[in-house]
Amino acid sequence: MTPQQVTISVVSHEHGDEIPHLLRDLAAFAPSAIAEVIVTLNIPEEALSHWIGVRSWPFAVTVISNVEPMGYGANHDQAFGRCKTPFFCVVNPDIRLTKDPFPALISSLEEPMGGCAYPMQSNGNPKPLDLAREVPTPVSLLRRYLVPGSRNRPQPRQWINGAFMVFPVAVFAELGGFDRRYFMYCEDVDICLRLQLKGYRLLPVVSVTVEHEAQHASRRRLRHLFWHVQSLWRLWHSDVYRAFQSRRRSDHRNAHP
Repeated sequence: MTPQQVTISVVSHEHGDEIPHLLRDLAAFAPSAIAEVIVTLNIPEEALSHWIGVRSWPFAVTVISNVEPMGYGANHDQAFGRCKTPFFCVVNPDIRLTKDPFPALISSLEEPMGGCAYPMQSNGNPKPLDLAREVPTPVSLLRRYLVPGSRNRPQPRQWINGAFMVFPVAVFAELGGFDRRYFMYCEDVDICLRLQLKGYRLLPVVSVTVEHEAQHASRRRLRHLFWHVQSLWRLWHSDVYRAFQSRRRSDHRNAHP
């Protein structure tokens, strides 16, 4: 892999206790792959900004301090505007590394129509998981939460959570980045659906695992639950969702004439 091919975007929503661990992991395990890490402070965090600034890093670290808070997609799109590398990587603050994930992820994107590569995720589980899922529908969500064992059944690979996504820059630009109309949830669903509607592929890389200390804030905070429900409503009424579901039905009919 050619050195320094990746720009990483990470957004802090008061994640000052987590981002230092992530930056140390990136410096320890992937210094040759990374050209720049862009850390967006969605609200002022002077202590984190100072901590980053007084240390030396094996890659460039740029801190963006927002004047006003923005949504998940808007923050990463803003960081993408500074990207000067062939690959753009979106990473959550609560990701931990144990080795360099980028050679295998970038290599996978050399496959025809590779649109987004992602690693397996572990959250204390003995076996890393492919967390790709079927597109959320009202029925699938009810089944997921009410039907015992439904979470363990095989899932169609239709979207992956935004905890760790690697895009070729040309693909991300063609998609227009994330849809900024989503504030905090479903941006990852939307971009995965749009990516596939253009013929690109989601590529799981089973040889790479990252640790993801998922917070599931929407299950504990009413404001996040409201944002989650609002985003699902927007998704279900979007042209992207309708087009993807129409293509699913067409593919099913063609596969079962």
